[in-house]
Amino acid sequence: MIGTIAVSAALPPFWQRKAEIQAILDSGALADVLERRGPIDAVERVGNDHYRVRAGGCALDVLIVDDASAAVMPGPRKFLLKLGELVCK
Repeated sequence: MIGTIAVSAALPPFWQRKAEIQAILDSGALADVLERRGPIDAVERVGNDHYRVRAGGCALDVLIVDDASAAVMPGPRKFLLKLGELVCK
């Protein structure tokens, strides 16, 4: 057989989710939005590529989006965080 195919070696689901949650916790942009609200109380997965971070009486949705600027190479998924609007009670 001669030819080429695109290959992607995604992380197993446990490790992919861990990478996503770690990226959320390490996000400076998220800290800028939430730090005045108190410490993070919870990070909840509410759907595919969709998390909700709670701090104090506030919640912030975070979407995981593919990093279109990353070179297509085998390995873990390259992604960015897209922050939603802060909603407070």
